[in-house]
Amino acid sequence: MAAVALLVLVTGCGGGNGDGGNGTASTPAAESAARPLPLGTEARRATWKKRPVQIAPKSLLSGSRADLAGIRLDDELKDMDPYFLTVEFSNTGELAMDRPNLADTLSVVGTNGVSGKGVMILNVPLATAPALPEHCREGNPATVPAGGTAQVCVLVMLAEGQEPATVAYSAEGSDTVVWKVGDGLGGGGGGVLPAGTPAEAAVDDGKGHLVPVKATPTTVRAGDPADLSRFKPGDGGQDLVPYYVTVEYLNTGRYDVYPGMQDHVWLQSAGGKQVRPVILLDLGGPGVAQCPKTVPDTMVKPNATVRQCSIHMLAKGDEPATISYKGDGADAKWITWRAS
Repeated sequence: MAAVALLVLVTGCGGGNGDGGNGTASTPAAESAARPLPLGTEARRATWKKRPVQIAPKSLLSGSRADLAGIRLDDELKDMDPYFLTVEFSNTGELAMDRPNLADTLSVVGTNGVSGKGVMILNVPLATAPALPEHCREGNPATVPAGGTAQVCVLVMLAEGQEPATVAYSAEGSDTVVWKVGDGLGGGGGGVLPAGTPAEAAVDDGKGHLVPVKATPTTVRAGDPADLSRFKPGDGGQDLVPYYVTVEYLNTGRYDVYPGMQDHVWLQSAGGKQVRPVILLDLGGPGVAQCPKTVPDTMVKPNATVRQCSIHMLAKGDEPATISYKGDGADAKWITWRAS
């Protein structure tokens, strides 16, 4: 008798339906040798569709690509590594949770602060199912009654070289909840530089020259929503917390550079969100005193430095994990630093 295993994980920038990949069973896979990773398991309070829930991670298993040998994966997933996350949800409200898509609220976040890609597995007969943990074949519960509990397992793929740093719960209207995997550093690799490490990039001077610069993150500071009280809620994100990222740039080239580098800075969070700088319409105004855009406010001459600050909004409960910057030019690549 055939069964369908539906395993879904939120991906990318703050949400999705976990459609990172899909496949069908072909040949039987060997028994899994997935190993448990150290994971915070303390129960935390949150909300799901304005209803109170309590969430407690149960396990995070590091699998191998052989575990998915019976599934034809999308090409982008073939060089990624599988992890199996199991979380227990307790419905602490007075109403049943009908058809809750709980798996869509969970993330496994890599060293670089980016959520892994979820896999949706369809039409997998039990007799030829991949070597998933047994409880990972059930998908979302049909309902969770008031006072009841349910375990949900998600399968997530992380890019080669990445290791899990955090596990996160994030739902609309809820604070983000984050648990560390081990020390929360994911082994310290994954192409992420230590905080404050200078890195080489290039900036277009607007006259056809790519000017080399040396970028060095200096501070990542939490602000207060009141800092942005002069701006509209839609612009300032008053239900979110501002974080101020300051990066120093040294012009190591031969031409002047306009100080607009802060627009190319992104912040990745422990909850797996990738956040662009906030654009605040403040023509001729004083700006945000806690985060001046440019100091000094002049062209950056050769051998001169400038400090630039960008504002990034995160949900309550979330926190910065990494900072990224991408310069100009066809060959430019993202540079990523740990936030602290």
